[in-house]
Amino acid sequence: MANKNQISNQEFADIVRSARGNRSLREYAEAAGVSYMTIYKAEQGEYIPSSKTIKKMSTGSANPQNGVTYEDMMVTAGYQDKEMVSETASALAQQMVEEAYENGKIGGNIGYSVQTWSPFRMHSREIYAEYLRKVTGTIFTTMFQKNMYFTSKRNYEGDVRNRVPDITLDVDYGRINEWWFEVKYFQEKKFVSMNMQILLGNMLFYKIKKNIKLSIVVNSEDAYKYLGRRATDMPYRGELSVILVDIDKQKVVAEQYLSNYFEDDHSAEFFLT
Repeated sequence: MANKNQISNQEFADIVRSARGNRSLREYAEAAGVSYMTIYKAEQGEYIPSSKTIKKMSTGSANPQNGVTYEDMMVTAGYQDKEMVSETASALAQQMVEEAYENGKIGGNIGYSVQTWSPFRMHSREIYAEYLRKVTGTIFTTMFQKNMYFTSKRNYEGDVRNRVPDITLDVDYGRINEWWFEVKYFQEKKFVSMNMQILLGNMLFYKIKKNIKLSIVVNSEDAYKYLGRRATDMPYRGELSVILVDIDKQKVVAEQYLSNYFEDDHSAEFFLT
């Protein structure tokens, strides 16, 4: 009976063979910028390359065939376990939401006592907390799967004490080293434009710099389209995008930039999709 490593090596051999397509071993190796023996041994099931080599084999000039992606190769090679990624993302999301809940971020301004809230408002707060946990988990899972490395940013520096982003991360993408997320929940996906206008108004108080990307996350396609239609005339200076998520499928559906810090400069853009 074949052991687990042999099965894993054979699965990786199959996906490398699929990525090579109709090209010869040497043609594929040259296109990817790796040695002939790397491809040969991988296809023989004798060798699983490093993650750095896999990136060369599955991106850019390597031009992988048959729809093979970098993520496919990494998962098959055992560098990314989908269930482990999902569990890790879920745990991180839960931790962040619990901290936000304890600090009064969810459902009301910081410093406002939740003891005075009505049962209805408390219930709404709990619904939003669960939604935020799912959104955060979906975003983290997507980032893990795309090898978008990040750390949670604990301290937010802003001018208005009762307005902070729902999620703040430290990242490293060109000049962008902070990524903020403002998560908007539409019950039963019903979109009310006034709610979005209020959110956009509040965002004017954020201390945005050229090294920060801010994303509005919505669960309503109408809300996504509402913002998308204003992408060309958004009176906002900053790297700003809107992200559409499907919580039922735990998937990032689409992302679109609405504005940039420097006019007509898209060099700092990167996407979750």
